[in-house]
Amino acid sequence: MAKNTKSAKKSHKRPKKSAMSRAKKLVTIVTKPIYLAVLIVAAIIYYYVFYYLITSSNYGLFLLTVPIYLLYTLVITSALLLTIAVSSIHGGIKYGRAITGSVSGSIILLAGGTIASCACTVPIFVSLLYIVGATVADVTLINFYISTYQLYLFSALILANIALIYHYLGRL
Repeated sequence: MAKNTKSAKKSHKRPKKSAMSRAKKLVTIVTKPIYLAVLIVAAIIYYYVFYYLITSSNYGLFLLTVPIYLLYTLVITSALLLTIAVSSIHGGIKYGRAITGSVSGSIILLAGGTIASCACTVPIFVSLLYIVGATVADVTLINFYISTYQLYLFSALILANIALIYHYLGRL
């Protein structure tokens, strides 16, 4: 008798999770007091990091060149990414699950601060461009490009955060 080999094989694919199950997972994470505290503290810290980036490049003035709602959206999505990472680490330690998350939210927030303040004039950023071989004309062109398309670049960073949130919630 030949056994059916198809039924004997086990699928190693993860079942697809719907957007609703991801939303429920996000609500479950955010409604726990410890993770809510992480979210609030991360949002405050991220806002002040953003504030520092802008004021340091504008001689102490908080001159925001993108709409304020985009700033808050970037801060909140970055804080959500950090909260999901902390939840994943906690679940990985407590329940032996795989750890999901990264520092991408922090990196995206720093990039957003650079774009929103047009911090291309910050000496550290310019020095980094010179190290990679950029000339004065290249730095000026990059500064012009960031200034011209900063609204679109900022929106792309927010969409990247949202995509990462969706991805990481599917892995939890």
